[in-house]
Amino acid sequence: MSCAPSELAELEAKDARYRFRVLCNEDSNLVVRFYESLDTYSLYYRFLGIFKDFEGHARRLFSSPCNYAIGAFAGSEIVGLGEGFSDCAQAELAFAVLPQHRGRGIATVLAALLILEAYRRGFETMEAYVHAENSPAVRIGQRLGLNLRLEEGGVYHGRATLVHIRGLALRAIADKGGRLLTSY
Repeated sequence: MSCAPSELAELEAKDARYRFRVLCNEDSNLVVRFYESLDTYSLYYRFLGIFKDFEGHARRLFSSPCNYAIGAFAGSEIVGLGEGFSDCAQAELAFAVLPQHRGRGIATVLAALLILEAYRRGFETMEAYVHAENSPAVRIGQRLGLNLRLEEGGVYHGRATLVHIRGLALRAIADKGGRLLTSY
């Protein structure tokens, strides 16, 4: 599937400027390289287990018109990745940021953009699964109104209707100093 990459937002943080854009099938190699560069803990938190089939993951990500991905870039390097796996009604939010770029608001902006993009596409709900030890991701999910509840196995699960959390997503981007380049 092919798409036209679209710039969504930018963020000035510390010593870097980040751009966020929708990724396309042609960006599959960026997705694979990004996951290959993550440490074991980051991969475990992202996939809630041991996972190494990054090429297969990228194929699945871009195999459905309902799935979408957003990359956070510092120059031409992808430093954060957000994914929305969807059945065109409900999307599941997932994101990761390279360790050296954490603490700058990238994950919050990625999660908020995943919500806004799902809303723009006409989906109804957003869902998330977050490892309980990943406290930054838990805080982001709570801040964005995903109603996270701890389940067995040490995983938080949450869901919210997009119409109710859209405003929280817009506010989170502004609070981090981000600037939208498209309208939601």
